[in-house]
Formats: sequence, C-alpha cells, structure tokens
Amino acid sequence: MDLAIIRRGIDALREYDTNFELFGADEHRYQFMPPLDKAALEAVEARTGVRFPADYRTFLTRLGNGGAGPYYGVHGLRPDGAWARFHPFPFMEEWEPPDSDDEDYDDVMEAAFEGLLPVAEHGCGYRSHLVVNGPAAGQVWGDWTCVGEVLAPQAESFGAWYHGWLERSLREVLGDRIKATVHDETGWSIDRRLLSLFPQPPAGGDEKPQVRVLRLLMRAYPALYEHRHDDARDLLAQARAVGAPADYEVRIALAEAVLLREEGRVADALTLVEHTIPRCGWPFDSARLRRLRVELLLMQSRLDDARAATEEHIAYCPDDDFGYVRRALLRLLTGNPSAAEEVLRADAPLGRGLGSKSYLYRADRAPTALRLRARRIAWECHRWGYPTDAPRFDAIATS
Repeated sequence: MDLAIIRRGIDALREYDTNFELFGADEHRYQFMPPLDKAALEAVEARTGVRFPADYRTFLTRLGNGGAGPYYGVHGLRPDGAWARFHPFPFMEEWEPPDSDDEDYDDVMEAAFEGLLPVAEHGCGYRSHLVVNGPAAGQVWGDWTCVGEVLAPQAESFGAWYHGWLERSLREVLGDRIKATVHDETGWSIDRRLLSLFPQPPAGGDEKPQVRVLRLLMRAYPALYEHRHDDARDLLAQARAVGAPADYEVRIALAEAVLLREEGRVADALTLVEHTIPRCGWPFDSARLRRLRVELLLMQSRLDDARAATEEHIAYCPDDDFGYVRRALLRLLTGNPSAAEEVLRADAPLGRGLGSKSYLYRADRAPTALRLRARRIAWECHRWGYPTDAPRFDAIATS
C-alpha cells in the first residue's frame, strides 16, 4: 500500500467533498480511527491462528483501526472481541449458495464463510470480506448471498481493493469539483498536487488498449508539468505504440501539443492542434483542443485570431465554461477590464459546464459559475501580466 497516496487522496476527498456526497462518506467522513497497537494486533492473530495480510496490517497499524474507505468505511478490529480460530476459506472462484429450502443450507453457508474477515458493509446486507486463511488468502471477496446471489472475488489484495476505491472516488469527486474550478487550457487542474494522487498503472499492463493509453497519459501530464520532458515523450511513444482505437490518437496528439508548448515550440504545437481539431469526434476532446489553440494564439500575441478562435470554440462547445472565460479575457487583454467584467457577468448566468447539453448545471448553480469564472480570470490576470486587475475579479470570486 502507498500510504502517502492514501493520505493525500483522503485529504483531497475531505477538502472537496464537503457535503459528503460520495457513497458512504457521511458515515466515515474521511476520518481514520486511531491506529491499532502492534502488540494488540499480534494478540488477535495468536487467538485466531492466522497472520493477517501485510497490507491490511499496515493499514491498521499505520493509518487507522478502521475509518475512511470503501462503502461505509473499513471496519476496525476489536482486540477484546470474542475471537475464534479461522479455518481455511474453501473457494478460489465465485460461489453461488444453495437454495434456502435445502435441509443442509445452514451448514453449507457456515462452511462457506470460514476464513473470511468482514472489512466493509455495502448496505442492504452486502459485505466485503478479506480472506485470511485458505488458497485465496489475501484477496477481498464480495458477499451478496443475502439475496441469493454469489460470493465472488473483488480484488487480488486489500491494498488493491482500497486503492481501487480511492481512485474511483477521486475521479468522481474531482471530476465534479476540480474541473469546474481552475484549469489550464487542456482541462488539467492547475493544482498540480492532484495529478499525483492516482495510483500507478499495474506493472502487467491493462486488458483494454484504450485503458492502457489513458493510464499512460495520466502519467505523462505530471511529467510535463514537472519539466521531465524526456519522460513525457517516452510515455507518449508508449501510448502511441499500444494500438488503441483511432479516437485515442486525438488525446495523444493533445498531450504532444502540450509537450511542444512546454518546450517553447509554440508554432509547432499550434500546427499540430490545427491538424488534429478536424479529426476530433468527442466534444470533450474538441473543447480541450480549442482551448489550447486559443492559448497558443495568445502566446503569439495574435489577439484577433485568438478572438475568432474563442468565438468558434463557444459555437462548437457551448457548454464549456472556458470559452466564456476567454471571451472576457480578451476584453481584458485589449485594455478594457470593465468590459471583461460585464462579459463575465453576462455569460455566467448560463451556469454551464463542460459536457453535453443534457448535463447542464442547475439554475441555482449560476452564482457558483460566476465565482468560478471570476477565479479563473483573476489567475489569468497574473499569467498575462495584468496583476493590478486581479483584485476586481478576486472580489467576485469571493462574494
């Protein structure tokens, strides 16, 4: 288990999921119980006749004896509990319970749960168990037998189970919160620490080529922003060699354009973006490419072209807040901050976010949209050399 990633990830979830909207978060509230003393853990192991998996032991003794985690949170261990010895868990593949009318049903069910330690409640009687004895020891299994369904593997280890939950949760929470706040033109958060929260891809690769490509790109962007250009170039070459569907070439090209920009090759980056936009079929990627095109035009001080590209961006991607931010920014860059504020306020009530028209923000999100756009403009003031105008927009962002 990567304790540093877990701690940073839980901190980020606590910071951004303030209403505890993630499933089960209102129970554990992203808090860990105090760690379990190693001597107390070893006493439980002596009574049960097993040594718990190393990653689970690490969780209990270094993070917490239960708390933040999948579903309603990870169970803690009670050292003073009525512990019995664990006999071997008999299965290696998913198991379906017998009909409840069978006369030996109770005996069969009791035998099926030997060697399992419950680690999380899903609700409605569903559970996750850690296998602590038997041929599948170390794995996490899901239990849906309360409704006559199966007992089946969920993860190869406690650490994989926990990291998988953490990654899914970060994507769910940050996808809704972070992408709506401060972004650069490619859609990646300016808060660089968030890019390092996600676990590294499995050493053996992924089953689906498109998943492999996305994981490689997830590693390439931190390399870009940390100025590890050789590493980024190598990761992009690996992504291109995977052989994913053609649509994924667009995402690779986008990352390559960012690499060219970071290396100061602005004209080459713009040429690549212009070449890639007509081949882009996904609205999300189209928005990111059009964001980058405007960025590159601004870097070349081509304000008229940037203005035209911004209006084209808004026409093609009307649900992308970034287009409206750039419309206001261009008023600022032509020396008219009052007009920039007017444009910002006029556009903000649309309350739109990046996505399809079926995924618009609710009407009551309009004030939030205005604050988020103002925060972006305040940041742009510093970026483009207009720091004295930033307080105007900071005031809107904090209102």
